[in-house]
Amino acid sequence: MAEGAGTPVSAQPSADSRTAVDSAGARDAMMRLIADSVPAMMAYYALPSLRCVFANRRYAQDYGWTQDSIVGKTLVDAVGDAAWRVIEPYIARAARGEPVGYVREQQLPGEADKLFRTIEVNLIPHLDADPGASPHVNGLPRRQLGIFVLINDISHHIEAEQAIRDSEERMRKFAEVTNEGIVFHLKGIITDVNPALLAMTGYSTADLLGRYTMDFVPEAWRQISIDYLAAGREDPYETALIHRNGRVIPVEMVGKSMPLKGEVHRIVVVRDITMRKEAQQRIEFLALHDPLTQLPNRIHLRERLAQVLALARRRNGVVAVLFIDLDNFKTVNDSLGHHAGDQLLCEMARRLSDAVREADMVSRLGGDEFLVVLSDIGARAEAALVANKLLAVVNEPVTIENHRLSVSPSIGISVFPDDGDTVDDLIRHADAAMYHAKDSGRSNYQFFTPDMSQRAFEALHLEGQLRQAIAREEFVLHYQPQLLLADGASGSRDELVGLEALVRWQHPERGLLGPDTFVPFAEARGLISAIGRWVLCEACRQLKAWHDAGWPKVPVAVNLSAIEFHQRGLVQNITAILAESGLAPQYLEIELTESVLMDQGGFAFETLAALKALGVGLAIDDFGTGYSSLAYLKRYPIDKLKIDRSFVRDIPGDSDDVAITTAIVQMAHSLKLLTVAEGVETADQAALLRTLGCDQYQGYLISRPVNAAGLQAWMGARGDNRSA
Repeated sequence: MAEGAGTPVSAQPSADSRTAVDSAGARDAMMRLIADSVPAMMAYYALPSLRCVFANRRYAQDYGWTQDSIVGKTLVDAVGDAAWRVIEPYIARAARGEPVGYVREQQLPGEADKLFRTIEVNLIPHLDADPGASPHVNGLPRRQLGIFVLINDISHHIEAEQAIRDSEERMRKFAEVTNEGIVFHLKGIITDVNPALLAMTGYSTADLLGRYTMDFVPEAWRQISIDYLAAGREDPYETALIHRNGRVIPVEMVGKSMPLKGEVHRIVVVRDITMRKEAQQRIEFLALHDPLTQLPNRIHLRERLAQVLALARRRNGVVAVLFIDLDNFKTVNDSLGHHAGDQLLCEMARRLSDAVREADMVSRLGGDEFLVVLSDIGARAEAALVANKLLAVVNEPVTIENHRLSVSPSIGISVFPDDGDTVDDLIRHADAAMYHAKDSGRSNYQFFTPDMSQRAFEALHLEGQLRQAIAREEFVLHYQPQLLLADGASGSRDELVGLEALVRWQHPERGLLGPDTFVPFAEARGLISAIGRWVLCEACRQLKAWHDAGWPKVPVAVNLSAIEFHQRGLVQNITAILAESGLAPQYLEIELTESVLMDQGGFAFETLAALKALGVGLAIDDFGTGYSSLAYLKRYPIDKLKIDRSFVRDIPGDSDDVAITTAIVQMAHSLKLLTVAEGVETADQAALLRTLGCDQYQGYLISRPVNAAGLQAWMGARGDNRSA
């Protein structure tokens, strides 16, 4: 009863069986959860039908299915015909029990995008026995139940590897095309180099690979490079490399550390800085040297002289300073141009440098001024010997642009410790001695004496006053008449035929100064050109005013120094002055000294010819005191010879002066030139000149040089005013 009333044991599930079923379901759910959580795509296809038994969510969705809808689908249906054509050979191998792995590109859904990814596929055969058991059971092969599919998206790995390859390729190409050298090394052993480094150093790749980097660094720079590497620094620093030919190359290096496969490699960028170093050296050189002559400049001179004096003080030594100025350099510069002047300066710099010891110093202070420092001489007499040597080498003629030129030096010498204890004192005193040498006839040397300081101060003061006079136009012109020497037969008076304009300085403190007191000084200090231009302008202006007022239309003569004559643009300046004043060119006469005619080149001839073509008259002043010859007089278009007053002063009593004057007049007439006698003070002188056939005369017998008002009064007294 009891049994009949209950349920049969076999009809009701036991607790154990329920637990087992529940456990199996939990395991399935857990396995599915795990399968859906991993990033890989997984599926299982049964054999021989190749129908899907299982797929995780990622696999199903990737092919456009749900997990439920893909189950039961054949592999062809699940992946599509296009994919099947690609994977069929691999599936066939896996179906024969062969584990298969391959990588392929897979097009992502949406063909319009043409997007692809790279997948890694593993096909794992499923056999009917324990995977660890023998592949044969009772002598028969194990039966294959299906194929397990495991797919991983490895696109990002491929992209990363490609990026690395691209980076390496970029690095390789950069290393090949850059002008900077590149070195790779590990613990100082060279592992690779680029072509630029090979070109820079002259080595081949085989010469460098496997060698220690420091083998190519000069000893003097090696410790710096070792310390840089040991510190792992990555900032630029300067060092050097040894070229294959032994030459040392200055370089700038920058090292960078690169961890690679557990080791720290170094990449070093090498820049050749030879040009930069040369430029720096050039800049440093120019800061201390004259760019034209390459001699030390004033800054370098002062530094060096200070060192020499310091050493001389410790050793009780003697030092000489020679201040050298080239006489008449401005004439060369103005006549032939600055290019020729520069060549002359360079030649003089070479001669001076060759004439002294290596221990001595030759410097260019500026313009045509040089300074020589003689260090550690025995006595003042040694300075005199060097000065004589310098005089000789500078005086030697030099040919520049087919012109044979001669310049001479004026040299002033100061000696330490007698003439000064400081750089400034010695240079200033040598400068004062140099001006004394100029005043003593030039082309000589003079030692400094204490009284020269006062003279130098006075000269400096005079120069300042003269510059002020130019700015304020403190000059006035005086005029001396020139008369025609009539034959005297008719008793007529001598006719006014010209005027000579003579400059005076109306000094604010010293009164009226004659030209002898300031013109030579102005020439020496380069101030004569400004004064000469004022004289020309004022003489032309005044003469035009007299012509307009009815006074005699006679020419005015203006003296030009050799310095003024040799200035380029002289003809243009005179043309402009005539145009500004309105004076006709035939009423201007230019008086030149004989030294102008000594020019061996074509400049003097061209300038005189241009003035003659302009219509200006040309006269040689103080004739007979210089170096002119018949050849020069024939060559140049001269109109007049002015007989110097030194030959007129003692006639008719001095037979020699009478003979000289007679010869000058006769020579001039034979060359069809007019003659003008200067400094005529007596009637007897005038009578003799008339007898000799001299054409014109001027001097105190006629009139002293007078200002414009005085000349008008003189002409008025003679009745020369046509409008009167």
